[in-house]
Amino acid sequence: MFLEAIESGSDRACRRSHVLMTAMLMTPAGAASVRIRDISTQGAQLWSDSPVPTDCDAILKRGTFFAAGKIVWCSERSIGVKFYRELPDAEFESAFNSRPVPARG
Repeated sequence: MFLEAIESGSDRACRRSHVLMTAMLMTPAGAASVRIRDISTQGAQLWSDSPVPTDCDAILKRGTFFAAGKIVWCSERSIGVKFYRELPDAEFESAFNSRPVPARG
């Protein structure tokens, strides 16, 4: 399910998961229903029908998963969010991967 980000000239080297999941994005302008297009331990690309302010704090929520971050770019319907902290792999995989995560001992 995970794909390596391979983009010429890009500094993205973290694993990104391409998904189509619904979530809520909370910003100072209010809550918006969004679709997660792809997500990594460092950020996410979202899609929204509603306009979202750029360069502001945001919280991405899906079920029991919450991640605080900053909206770093917006286009007509796409949104880029950079998380304030890198998510631990186990937390990320349990939230966005249907396969069980083995416990580390």
